[in-house]
Amino acid sequence: MNTIIKYLKLPFVYDAQAMMKEVYLLQDSWLSHYNTQDYTGEWKAIPLRSVGGSVHQAFAQQFTNNEFADTPLLDVCPVIKSVISSFQCDKTSVRLLNLRSGAVVKEHTDPGLSYEEGEIRVHIPICTNESVDFFIEEEPLHPQQGECWYMNFELKHRLANNGLTDRIHLVIDCIVNEWVKNIFDNADDIKRIPKQEKFSHNEQLMIIEGLKIQGTPTALQLAREMEALLNIQ
Repeated sequence: MNTIIKYLKLPFVYDAQAMMKEVYLLQDSWLSHYNTQDYTGEWKAIPLRSVGGSVHQAFAQQFTNNEFADTPLLDVCPVIKSVISSFQCDKTSVRLLNLRSGAVVKEHTDPGLSYEEGEIRVHIPICTNESVDFFIEEEPLHPQQGECWYMNFELKHRLANNGLTDRIHLVIDCIVNEWVKNIFDNADDIKRIPKQEKFSHNEQLMIIEGLKIQGTPTALQLAREMEALLNIQ
């Protein structure tokens, strides 16, 4: 059976207190998280690496031709900068994310953010509390300060900060290379789950029928290919 990685606690531990001292220096730099439809309360971000190196937006996606670059804010955070540099791979977005007390992030998925798709999102808790609820596919996880976690964010996930303190994570988006593969290949406690079909069998049949109704050569060819995969005679 084909499987995918659900999550992995990476074999690294960092000084959360030292990083938190640098976070205090950036208190005037928090931006409201751009994805307002997915949360309630206060969810804020500080871009440490962004498209064009801008400190005014914290998009994790590249919407322009500009490349990702470190922002000037990273220069005042030598400890955090050394943590980021310890990942021996190319990075896209790097942010501090702050889910304030009482805030809730609704269940959602982040397409493309999985080991299997070639890009991993790493979370390092800097400040958290025991009343933070995080679920991935309804399984609760409780990352502790200074730990380092990969989680497959293509899967459904949600979180809520029910505590009295902020929940601040350093979030690093990394491109999978041989260094990353070596870590994952040698991991002992990696959590795997069966690979999920993007569409159920019935949904695929409906798609095939829709393609046939379209009737174009391209649609009909795609319908035949899907039928072949489903062993439909």
